[in-house]
Amino acid sequence: MSDLQISPVRTITPSASSAAPPPKAVGAGFGETLRQAVDQVNRLQQDADSATQAFALGQSQDVASTLIAVEKASIAFQFTLQIRNKLLEAYQEIMRMPI
Repeated sequence: MSDLQISPVRTITPSASSAAPPPKAVGAGFGETLRQAVDQVNRLQQDADSATQAFALGQSQDVASTLIAVEKASIAFQFTLQIRNKLLEAYQEIMRMPI
């Protein structure tokens, strides 16, 4: 047969460190994360506007990069809009909860 050996299952004993409260998460809060995401969407919109303007003025001949910049901005905006809708739905659901 095979040389595969299965070791016995050991019970887990709680240690003194597991009784301590978990450490607070260090990092950006929800508001800061949301602000950074909106800033990034805004930056993509500005890049798309710049690329479109450069193409319209004849400063750029690269149609592909212009369309890619516009699509990136469009997708980012649609994604942000969907997140806003989900957050609004969650808030409305919480407000409908009986106390």
